[in-house]
Amino acid sequence: MSARPNVAHVNYHYFLSTQSFISFYLDSLNRYRPICLTRTPETDAIRKTTPNRIRHCLRIYGQKDGADSESLIWRCGRLLRRTLSHMPLGLAQLGFHALNRWVIPRLRNDSNSDAYLAWVRDILISESVQIIHAYFGPVGWRMLTLKRQLNLPLVVTLLGDDVAPSLDPWWWWLVQKNRRDKQPNWPERLQELFSEADLILVEGEYLRQKLIGLGADPSKVAVQRIALPLASLPYSQATHEAKQRTTILFAGRFCERKGILDALDAISRVWMVRQDFEFVMIGDDTLTDGLYASRVHDSIRRLRLEDCVRLLGFVDHQRYLQELSRADIFFHPSHVDSHGLTEGGAPTTILEAQAMGVAVVATQHCDIPNITLPGSSALLVNERNPAELAAALVSLLDAPDRRSRMGEAGRSFVSRNHDISIEVLRLEEHYDELLRRCEP
Repeated sequence: MSARPNVAHVNYHYFLSTQSFISFYLDSLNRYRPICLTRTPETDAIRKTTPNRIRHCLRIYGQKDGADSESLIWRCGRLLRRTLSHMPLGLAQLGFHALNRWVIPRLRNDSNSDAYLAWVRDILISESVQIIHAYFGPVGWRMLTLKRQLNLPLVVTLLGDDVAPSLDPWWWWLVQKNRRDKQPNWPERLQELFSEADLILVEGEYLRQKLIGLGADPSKVAVQRIALPLASLPYSQATHEAKQRTTILFAGRFCERKGILDALDAISRVWMVRQDFEFVMIGDDTLTDGLYASRVHDSIRRLRLEDCVRLLGFVDHQRYLQELSRADIFFHPSHVDSHGLTEGGAPTTILEAQAMGVAVVATQHCDIPNITLPGSSALLVNERNPAELAAALVSLLDAPDRRSRMGEAGRSFVSRNHDISIEVLRLEEHYDELLRRCEP
């Protein structure tokens, strides 16, 4: 075995904005060298904060190695989606329907799975990759072809989208067996992935049991916890000064499973009786089709929350941490969406909030109860219940001392269970075992 074997980390998007815990792992690997392959780059603001050791091994499909600018189509598409999402709801929905049905399919030239696979294959060979580590089930299924061709072990991290009864249409190009396969049978593909992947990683016991229930071999499914670089997440709650307005913070993609409409409903209920707080929202529609974001903006207008809600859009990770350090309550009411999609495990942001001493209000969803101390570091209520969410917020707005105690409990919990310096050793041990199996 070489001193630092190369592991190809293959994802749809690069990892820093919505899957920061993956980036933390890659930046912490000691005995393995990551090669990062992505089809879609981050926004410029986020890519500028990418750690150097990752930036140097980042490969972006459709761009020359070393290129540091996004394509014009990608930039314009993101700007157009953002513009449409702020329009009146009826106009926004008509615009998105036309954009997603007629315009985007004619502009995109990067949805050929054979060409994408050839690009990945060339990198695996030229970089002498010894392990493929794919993120999300559709990416993992597509990598099965290269596992067979190159006889490489395959690790797949499943993250929640993967186990729904069907996939979002934007995944279909990646899991088609041929051009006539217009609406791929994802449950069938998932069983194929269960059978041939060498190791399946999940972030918590909830998703592990879900996969076993769907037919995965228990011996192949392991928990690899979300882990954080605690040294770069200073405990901030103790330094908070008295403020005129308490800050409630949400951070995440604008998509249904994040429960943002429930959050706004709860905020509205509280805002009707008191105005001594602000609701700060980080995230927007740049990594979605924009339809849900248009409902979010419409809800803010309809509930007359313009004076309460402060929208920051997507920001780089350091700016996000600055906002988190100023927050008094972190609010994230995830739920199962109308298509059966879930968080899979739990949002990294809930762990980051606890690590920085911020009290959490969230839901009893997937692994959220397993990455918090319910009642001690977080108040967890039933999914899709704005009244319960509002009551939990009010109980913390009126109790700064309780928020401080919850922050202390959260920091202690994360330090014990989600320290990247410990968890990265477990990941490297998984890689060690896979390479041992490959030895002649």
